[in-house]
Amino acid sequence: MIIDIRPRQTYLASHIANSINLTTKSQILNFISNNHYNEYILCCTSSNNAKKLANEINLSNVKYYDGNLLNAKDSGVSFVSSSDKFIAHLNQTRDKILDIYSRYKRAWIITFSGGKDSTCVLQLIYEMMIKLPKYRLNPTYAILSDTMVEAPNIKEYLYEIVEIINKDAKNRNLPFEIIIAKPKASDEFWINLIGKGYPSPTRTFRWCTERLKIKPMKDIVRQITDKHGSAIMTLGVRKSESINRKRSIEKRNLSEDGLSKHDDYPNVLIFSPIVEWDTDMVWNYLAINNPAPWNKSHNRLFELYMQASGDECQFIIDKNQNSCGGSRFGCWICTLVNEDKSMQGFIKNGQIAMQGLNDFRNFIKDARDNHNLRSDFKRDGRYQRGPFTSMARKEILNLLLKTEMEFKAQGGSELISDEQLLLIAKEWNKEFDSQNSLIKIAKEYGRMQNVDIDLEDSKLPDEDLIDAIDTNLANMTKSIIKEATSLQNMGARDNDLLNIIKKHLDNATEKLKENR
Repeated sequence: MIIDIRPRQTYLASHIANSINLTTKSQILNFISNNHYNEYILCCTSSNNAKKLANEINLSNVKYYDGNLLNAKDSGVSFVSSSDKFIAHLNQTRDKILDIYSRYKRAWIITFSGGKDSTCVLQLIYEMMIKLPKYRLNPTYAILSDTMVEAPNIKEYLYEIVEIINKDAKNRNLPFEIIIAKPKASDEFWINLIGKGYPSPTRTFRWCTERLKIKPMKDIVRQITDKHGSAIMTLGVRKSESINRKRSIEKRNLSEDGLSKHDDYPNVLIFSPIVEWDTDMVWNYLAINNPAPWNKSHNRLFELYMQASGDECQFIIDKNQNSCGGSRFGCWICTLVNEDKSMQGFIKNGQIAMQGLNDFRNFIKDARDNHNLRSDFKRDGRYQRGPFTSMARKEILNLLLKTEMEFKAQGGSELISDEQLLLIAKEWNKEFDSQNSLIKIAKEYGRMQNVDIDLEDSKLPDEDLIDAIDTNLANMTKSIIKEATSLQNMGARDNDLLNIIKKHLDNATEKLKENR
């Protein structure tokens, strides 16, 4: 007898044929005492809870299925659904999508992160497109954002999925394509952090989001609307995600069709097909329709969520229970949170190589609050805590390349490209470095072995005056020159210019006293 120990609604949505649903130890023991099966096999979404419960019961004829249910379905085990409510809700969503898709003859854009919610929306639309005759299809795109610092295991999965789906769409002759949005070189994370010395992002100085995600997305959306005139953009947002998300969704001014205008794109309407779904419905849909129509199992996606959260994907039945529905993974160097719980989940579940990445992430998070690593002047010369000093940037680069070398030795991938290293070298050369020290550092870690380049021609003439001076003094010098030039143009006297210099030196002296 197969005993499914998942919550009732999860079981009803999709379960192994002829299995029964018992969720507690007492229920199972009571069933065993009144029946005479030779063996009882407990199963759950991932096997974690089934194993735990089987060990608690501790009977020789009570065992557990050591695998997840998506794998079981992939291997041919028969699944059935008993949830009329879920099926009715699913069909209602499908009808709504078809209605909007048929009436709004314009380009469609699916925002696709590769996570469960956006995968659900993409699959709902893709399945509909497969069933429709070609003359009823709209040009449809999905946009995936690659920040260039995605968690390596996530990036590997995303690029595999993009290749598989695009190939399937081409074979079916569908007007569908997933486009990968990347930041331009000057906006990339390492260029700003190590090259220009930007401190690691905070919630109040979130410089990464605009550069790495919003701007690349805007560029592609603009290209699509320029080509097709207007577009419907679908979002995989749900009210049940959080209270803040629910409030944000309810603030939107919706039309009768449930569409809203996009704040940044005048020719784009927003459509959220699964806004009323909960986490359990999303996983149920993906499980029922597994493998996906592009003939790829969702098992890997499920495993990533399970590993990231350290728990399995199911109903949240109390406030103390974790759920993979709340897992968030993306940039491995994200410092907008105190702890990267998804990274810790991956490490806890066996991906030990990522420990070094987590340590590096913690280092740059702490470094932004270390006044010894930060200039006392902003890049525009204002007397406030500014970018990382030249020595700090070299220290960060050394640690990044050391982390990369150790990560690759454990089977990991490259964390920073040669192209990025060269761009950082040019930033350093413009600001403080005339010795090509970056290339020398890179060579110590086995990188850029064939690079022998003179970057002197990239220097700005005015920067020659402060070349090789520490970033802190360089930025103060820039401020003095800027103010002095302005006053000189207004006919200032020598005493006025001396007062400017004295003011900046006094500020720097006071700052040194504070630091002591």
